[in-house]
Amino acid sequence: MKLLFETKWERNAAIVLVALWALLFLPNLRTNPNWYGDEGEWMEKSWTFIHGTARIGPIVDDFIFPYPYPPLYMIVNGALLRVFGNDIVVGRALGVVTALAAGALLFWIGTRLRDKQFGFLCAAAFLVYSEANVNFRWVRSHPMSGTWALASVGFLVCYVQEKRLRDAVWAGVFCSLATATNYFTYPLVGAVVATVAMVNWREWKSSRAWRDVIIAGALACAYAGLFVLWYSAAHGWGHLMTQVGRLTSIANNEARPTFGGEIGRFIENVWTLGFKTPTQGPPMPWSGHDWWLTVATIGFVFLPTRAWRLRLWVPFWLLVLMYGVFKKLNNVPLFFYPATIFLPLMAVGFAGVLTWVGELVKKIAVKSKDATAMAVAILVLAGFGLQSAAGAWGHFHTRIDMWTQQSATDGEAAMAYVNAHTAKDDFVIVPKQIYWLARCDRRSMLTFCARYEGVDNDMPVPTHIPTELYWFDCRLEQAKFLVLEYGVEQRTLPDGRTGQLPVGIDAVYTIGLRGVREVIQQVQQEKWPVVFHQGAYLVMANPRIVKETK
Repeated sequence: MKLLFETKWERNAAIVLVALWALLFLPNLRTNPNWYGDEGEWMEKSWTFIHGTARIGPIVDDFIFPYPYPPLYMIVNGALLRVFGNDIVVGRALGVVTALAAGALLFWIGTRLRDKQFGFLCAAAFLVYSEANVNFRWVRSHPMSGTWALASVGFLVCYVQEKRLRDAVWAGVFCSLATATNYFTYPLVGAVVATVAMVNWREWKSSRAWRDVIIAGALACAYAGLFVLWYSAAHGWGHLMTQVGRLTSIANNEARPTFGGEIGRFIENVWTLGFKTPTQGPPMPWSGHDWWLTVATIGFVFLPTRAWRLRLWVPFWLLVLMYGVFKKLNNVPLFFYPATIFLPLMAVGFAGVLTWVGELVKKIAVKSKDATAMAVAILVLAGFGLQSAAGAWGHFHTRIDMWTQQSATDGEAAMAYVNAHTAKDDFVIVPKQIYWLARCDRRSMLTFCARYEGVDNDMPVPTHIPTELYWFDCRLEQAKFLVLEYGVEQRTLPDGRTGQLPVGIDAVYTIGLRGVREVIQQVQQEKWPVVFHQGAYLVMANPRIVKETK
């Protein structure tokens, strides 16, 4: 049997990569970067799902509307939370282990495309990238889905090279796992079928070719088929169509571009991501340039693969994964987390540039050509790795920091007070960044207080959510406590002057949504007292319920 690492150099390189992952991805995992709102929702979805009642705050989760996310990530993360405890560090640990798996897959893919040295470059290029470090820490389904998709691409590489049925089978299986984790990967289903069909186009009349296409396609669609069967049995076909209709109504209300306009928008998104993504975002002006993305994008022009066909196939698979994201979103350079669907595969392009640079160095180096070329690659990777290490061992400053909680210590202190004064059946309103810290079952965020009474806003979807999708009455007057992250902080303004800026998700975002300001005004009119205050966090008590309790 052929060993994975045959030489001492290969074994040492593997050890270095694992050590690099540990050095960059494990430090300060629980609180770095700041907790983001989506993390709170994913913790909520995972925890309630594994306990048999899939819910997000006051909404019943049926994986279609208003939260269109499939259940596989919830199953895995929820099981880990149940075993190791309902703490965000558990969900984040799952993400960074997923990053290690992506690195291992990149080594395998790079080895198949060229050689083991190229495989190591692919894995290292991914692991040193600071945005990979940040976004594989945050608790979300996207990194896991992107890693399943990467595995599917790896088996497609094998199928293009050798046309073995087992590779088509595994490509379909991992594609199905990807769509069972996040729907952004749905175009990969078509890519699996198209790849197997095109590889066999000269033999399209043979039974073997049709067998491979049908089996790969069936397996790639397996999750969709099983989900429809389960949902129809549990809720009925009519309810499925109703929920799908509600979901598609959002897209129907958006402006529909022409076919040419849609192609142009996709090209613009790809170009913007690769060549215009900044490193600094709100509240400061957009600035800096993400050179990792630029290098990775350029690398797909001429991939240093052993087979010329793969120079076309690998960019094709990347564009397919990108399309699933850009079809829905135009804000990836800012929020970036959806890019984790295709980000691991982009590392192949980055490694491609390092390989071409290495070949150039070998031509001009006087002696120790291989060692000099490797030294250049290590220096480039070290530059990006040091940037990532600075964030990991210090604190990551992301482009979306203004929408994250500003102090884990203050948030935990506020929720410790709330938990000490609530019972299991009480209802509290809290920012979704700290949903998972609430120990009572009934919890919601401010936006649902307005939505429940018919005032629609953009959180979580810009369309009406029928009352029957709520599992309890989440109007303000039913809540025992209201937790706000609403403060001000002395900061340097973009023009160089110092001044006070709003701090906290409720101050910078929630208050601007329809109906929320009116809820806050109601709190003020009813004179809810502040019973706890630390940092930007305020805990306000409902005077009727707290008085009745006393």
